[in-house]
Amino acid sequence: MTQLTVSPGTRAAAGPVLAVAGGLVTGGFAAWAYYGEAFRPLAHSFGLWIALLALLSARRPVREAVLRSVLALATAVVAFYVGKDVMYGIEYPGQPYAVDLGELVQWLVLSVVAGSLLGWAFRRIGRPGHAGAASTAAALGLLLADAYRRSSNYPADAVVVVGFAVLAAVAVLAVAVRSPRQLAEVALWTVPAAAAGWVLVSAPDLLEQLLITGSL
Repeated sequence: MTQLTVSPGTRAAAGPVLAVAGGLVTGGFAAWAYYGEAFRPLAHSFGLWIALLALLSARRPVREAVLRSVLALATAVVAFYVGKDVMYGIEYPGQPYAVDLGELVQWLVLSVVAGSLLGWAFRRIGRPGHAGAASTAAALGLLLADAYRRSSNYPADAVVVVGFAVLAAVAVLAVAVRSPRQLAEVALWTVPAAAAGWVLVSAPDLLEQLLITGSL
C-alpha cells in the first residue's frame, strides 16, 4: 500500500493559508451578521476571533502561533470592513457609503498587537502540564468575559453571545483536554483568567471611544 507523505514545506505553508481562510470566513460572516437580526450580536463581540485564534494557535511553536493569529485577525478586519461596504450596498442600493480608512488602519494595528499577544498566550493549548492548562483557561476566560461584557450591556443579545461562547468553549476543550485532572486544573485557572479577560476585551472599545472624542 502506498503511503502518502506531506513535506515540511507543505505543512509550513498550510498554516498561513488556513489562517487567512479563517479570517475571511469569520470577517465575512460578521459583516453579513452586522445587517441581520439573528446573529448580529456576534458582529459586536470578539468571540468569533477568540475562538479562531485559540484553535489556530493550539500546540504550535511560538512563531507559527503568532504568525497564524496576526494573519487571521488582519484578514478578518479587512474582510469585515469591506464586507460591511458590500452588504450596505445590497441593503441600501444607491446610498453612499465607504470604508473609513482611519478606523480600518486603527483596527489593523490592534489586530497585529492582539494577534501577537493571543498567539503567544494560546500556543500551549492542548499541551500537558500547568502551562497547557493556563493557556486553555486564558482562551476560556476571554470567551466568558466577552460574552459577559456584551450581554450585560445589551441583555437582548445574551442568548446569542452566551450560546456561541458555550459552543466555542466546548470546541477549545475538545482540542485541549485529555483527562479529568487536566479539566479540573483548567477550571481552576478559568476564574482569574475571566477577570483579566474582561479588562482586555473592554480595552478596544474604550480606546475607540477615546479616539473618537479626541480625549487622547
